[in-house]
Amino acid sequence: MTSTGEDLMTRYEAYVEIADDGLCLIHVPALPGCIARAPTRHEAWRQLPQAIRDYHAWLRRHGESAPGDDPIEIDLAAEYSGIGPFDPGDAAALLPPDREPLTLEEMERHFRLMGHARAALLALTQHLPADLLDWQPDAGSFTIRRLLRHVGNAEEWYVSRLVRPDTLPPEWEGDEDLPVFEFLAMERRTAVARLRQLTSEEQSGVFHPSTWTTHPDEAWTARKALRRALEHEREHTAQVREILAAYRANLLVHLAAERKRLLARLEGLDERALTQSPVFEEWTARDVLAHIAAWDRWEDQAMRSMVAGEEPDFAAVQDIDGANAAFVAAWRERSWSDVLEELHAARADWVAWLESLSLEEFFRPRSHGGYDWSFYTSPLPIQWQHDAEHADQLAAWRDAEGL
Repeated sequence: MTSTGEDLMTRYEAYVEIADDGLCLIHVPALPGCIARAPTRHEAWRQLPQAIRDYHAWLRRHGESAPGDDPIEIDLAAEYSGIGPFDPGDAAALLPPDREPLTLEEMERHFRLMGHARAALLALTQHLPADLLDWQPDAGSFTIRRLLRHVGNAEEWYVSRLVRPDTLPPEWEGDEDLPVFEFLAMERRTAVARLRQLTSEEQSGVFHPSTWTTHPDEAWTARKALRRALEHEREHTAQVREILAAYRANLLVHLAAERKRLLARLEGLDERALTQSPVFEEWTARDVLAHIAAWDRWEDQAMRSMVAGEEPDFAAVQDIDGANAAFVAAWRERSWSDVLEELHAARADWVAWLESLSLEEFFRPRSHGGYDWSFYTSPLPIQWQHDAEHADQLAAWRDAEGL
């Protein structure tokens, strides 16, 4: 990396690897762990400037020095084809910067960056329940648990590219029996300890290990192993984020489906039936929807308070009957169209806010008053169950009234 001219242009060299199927991986060795990956070279190159800016921001969040918002210039240093397709065990190029001997100071900086990457991975995963760790977006996807195991096993493999097998940590024997987070912690601790024992020859040499590989001609150095370990963990952390984003989307799809089923129970009814015919006791269909919208608003506000670090107002929960009466009374003189508009607006505001939350915030464990208030396990399922309960109630009312 260099800064050039009075305009403080930040310049980087980039190294491109292209698989036979066109999949492209671009590396920025001056920023260990910074990569852009895409189905085509054009798309990966397009993504690279933002990947660099995101990496700068990541460094700053962890107290590391990094350029500000200066313009970025990227030079293509070299391109390698026939690499990949970047699945476990595939060969990776030895980049020219990888041949530079690794100093102890540089090694410690890599370890520090690896610590930042591990903290980001654990912030997303360490509080997740077992069923979420084992959830698959589709049948062909890795689970988060499997990704975590893969990250730990890869660290073993990267270390093994540099040293004799008989010098590897004995803790690695039978490590698959360890719980996944204990396994990750052990792998990192022992890998770093073993790397700190590298001789000067191992820090500067080029190796062609023949064990545990189908590419005995692949060249390795200490700098390449540490670069790949950091790239690998950050890449799979992004994959974990994709799985969690898919899980959140799945929850919101379920929420929308129950709302659609609820509204289907009212299709074809005139305003008189919706506003005058009691569904149960004195509540009409309009009252039922006002009640549902009010609880959407309440859930939205309660969750926003939690994110802001404030105590939610639990008055409505502590007196549900009183709250329901107040919610319905507030909308009883309003038109059917007003109530329906509020129902849509309350849900739209809530869902838009949920989608705007960072994944760390959305999946953060929460409890209040001895109850689980984790967003993905409590408020959302409660609301779609609430819709389902009233959908069944409205269906029974229609049948009874012959509507």
